[in-house]
Amino acid sequence: MINDNLYASPVQASQTLITHILEAMDRDPERPFTIALSGGTTPAVLFEVWERDYAAYTPWNRIYFYWVDERCVPPTDEQSNFGLANRLLLSKVGISPSHYYRIVGEGAPEEEARAYSAIVKTTVPMKDGVPVFDFVLLGIGEDGHTSSIFPNHMDLLTVEEPYCVSVNPYNKTTRICMTGHPMIQAKHTCFLVTGKNKCEILNRVLDKKEEGVYPASYVWHHARNPQLYASL
Repeated sequence: MINDNLYASPVQASQTLITHILEAMDRDPERPFTIALSGGTTPAVLFEVWERDYAAYTPWNRIYFYWVDERCVPPTDEQSNFGLANRLLLSKVGISPSHYYRIVGEGAPEEEARAYSAIVKTTVPMKDGVPVFDFVLLGIGEDGHTSSIFPNHMDLLTVEEPYCVSVNPYNKTTRICMTGHPMIQAKHTCFLVTGKNKCEILNRVLDKKEEGVYPASYVWHHARNPQLYASL
């Protein structure tokens, strides 16, 4: 599985993912697309490549951006996932604020999780009570976490609300995260994974025997259309 989805560099993996997004939009040109973004080092490469190589070919007026997760910090904080995307992509290509819905990290976490869940439910197409994004872009931590759902909180994979509060068990920081159902029900659940340090955990995530051990493996093995873009 890894070899079939392994790219020479993070740039090439990002280029392939962006190309697949644009091809999907070309095949269905009459409607808007909803894309949920993650933060971190790997998405930073994706944002830079998208702005540099694909800005002119992207129908920005048909994309509505959301976030998979967010740290509970203001958007000006260097740890803000929205702040990262805004600096590297949104502001550079002139995305209108009406085309993105950021998680208010500086708000009260429980209140914002409820508020963001409500926003998503009213702006993203629903099926059987679950918001169905066109693309959910995920990463994998070395401990197997994804969407700020860590292995000690597997319960967040099956809760009803699309967004909940989570706590990083290592530094005790609070986050707001997409829960399991929207990740699994997305039309395209895309894992963008880079770095040699991710090779071991990625093999475990892809192993069917490990599907209940890590949040990322649970999502991978339950998603309706999981896709891997790896550079290890």
